[in-house]
Amino acid sequence: MTTSSTTPLPFPAVRPFRPETYGQDTYGHARMPRNTTQPDPHRVDKVDYGRFRNLYLYITEACQLRCDHCYMGERLERALKMTPQQIVDTLTTWRQLGSDKLTILGGEPTLHPWYVDAIKAARAIGYQHVITTTNAQKIAQKKFVKLTPDDFAYVQVSMDGGSDRTHDAVRGAGTFDQAMETSAELCARGFDTRIICTVNKANEGDVLRLLDIADDIGASLVKFHVFSTIGTGHGNADMAMTPPEWVDFCERLEQVAPEHKSRVWFQPTYARVDQMSRYADEGYQGCIGRTLDRISVFPDGRAYICSYLFDTDMYFAKMQDGQVLINRDTSGNEFDLFTLPLTNSACGGCKAAACMGGCPAEEVVMGESSCSAYPDIVPVCRLWKSSAKPE
Repeated sequence: MTTSSTTPLPFPAVRPFRPETYGQDTYGHARMPRNTTQPDPHRVDKVDYGRFRNLYLYITEACQLRCDHCYMGERLERALKMTPQQIVDTLTTWRQLGSDKLTILGGEPTLHPWYVDAIKAARAIGYQHVITTTNAQKIAQKKFVKLTPDDFAYVQVSMDGGSDRTHDAVRGAGTFDQAMETSAELCARGFDTRIICTVNKANEGDVLRLLDIADDIGASLVKFHVFSTIGTGHGNADMAMTPPEWVDFCERLEQVAPEHKSRVWFQPTYARVDQMSRYADEGYQGCIGRTLDRISVFPDGRAYICSYLFDTDMYFAKMQDGQVLINRDTSGNEFDLFTLPLTNSACGGCKAAACMGGCPAEEVVMGESSCSAYPDIVPVCRLWKSSAKPE
């Protein structure tokens, strides 16, 4: 097999996707309801919970940036990338296991020589919704020229500040202007373009300007999540917001979001006990280990359920020659870790009724649960999101 970037990926002989041929596991809803008065078949906002329904495929670990908060950590330096056969085998295997919503990431995924082919291969293999996350620098802009809005459900652009001052402080000089140029171009071409922002103590003062930016360029949604001290974040712990600070930020976000045209989402991550009934009403069901709703696969074959554990050896399974091999390492693995919120509270039981079992990954990564220091705070799975305004 040649390795030219102009050579199409080796598509397997696949049959068109037919939902009735796959299991219909439903445990509630993982996403926010779509606008039922004006239904849009391209919106991917309401997706039933189901085993491995969401596949996050890290086709490369390489990235031209070195952001202060990047959860990829040391992977950025080893810069592994999937071969064409790995991409096809992984896509095919998880499609057969029930995945139908795919997000292609890196590193910076557009640096992969087969990025365009990977996007098209996903459609051929039967993924109904293909998403990508990008830093929107010059190489990404060039790759998107080769693709059309129909190739994606949406494109997420990472922007870490509402100005060049805050964004470039995290991502490097000139990156804000280039991300803005690429994003505006995508919007003008009709791509469903969304902004995703990591909030930290240095940029929290101006990230809400991203709502104005989204309105100006026509981005459909802005999503905020909190800085986590994993990956590169280990060396920048002073950037992290405390749980109460993040709860306060989310409340400010909800106050200003209705003033804007774009939809606004946030990942609660932490909540006051009295907020949990609201999230439960929206479909929240606790730790992702309860539903196994997603799987993240890296070029080395490791597959994780929870992104908070990417720095650890507690992965769920490993891909090898297109096969999924469950990790049963007796020193620790995700399969065993995520039985905790199913049988007992992950953190001792003091607030289990409110937090639905807690976050077992916090104990692994931080050594204790976030709620231990805050009497009125409980963890919310950091992979779940809520809407900051009525939709």
